[in-house]
Amino acid sequence: MGIDAARLGRFAARAWAAALLCCLAALAPMRASGQDRGAAATDVEAAYLVNFLRYTQWPAERLPSPDAPLVLTVVGPEQVADRVRAVAAAAGPVGSHPIVVRSLAVPRGSLEAPLGSDRDREAAQLMRASHLVFFHEDAAFVHPQVFADLWGQPVLTVGNARGFTGRGGMLGLFRSGGNILFEANPGAIRNSGLVVSAKVLKLARTAR
Repeated sequence: MGIDAARLGRFAARAWAAALLCCLAALAPMRASGQDRGAAATDVEAAYLVNFLRYTQWPAERLPSPDAPLVLTVVGPEQVADRVRAVAAAAGPVGSHPIVVRSLAVPRGSLEAPLGSDRDREAAQLMRASHLVFFHEDAAFVHPQVFADLWGQPVLTVGNARGFTGRGGMLGLFRSGGNILFEANPGAIRNSGLVVSAKVLKLARTAR
């Protein structure tokens, strides 16, 4: 008996929504403490990041043991990394893999130029050692060389700045009608050697 594609799509959407709601439900006590709208939006974006980790497969060598951590690096303000860290702690591990959130605080605009200094090279190395790198919009424009340095690496790149996927990022978060949605760059994902679940890609807008 054949599988109804529409029914499969609805099932994928429900599975993704349920996982996202689980992350958001864990945040309810924090929301009740009087968060402002900006912090709430950051929490939703952080829940997306946790789900992206949950629905992505990395090459075996990137997770060499059953309890190896999934490293999520936030490029942007420290307070954003703190919110992502809180959401990841509330959501718990992905399978048997704990989520470790690292902060890479960079001066605004410092990624607009090609990487050249020792600090730039150290930042690039930290990004390559991550499983997911989240480029927050406060890091401003990201120079194409940053993406070129990660090109072909098993590192999922996510950002919330306008045009992120068009410059080479893999998954871009954006706001529409009061909601936070996302778009995907399938070519960049394929080139990385990562496998992002069809449950995710079915819900993403394909970037131009």
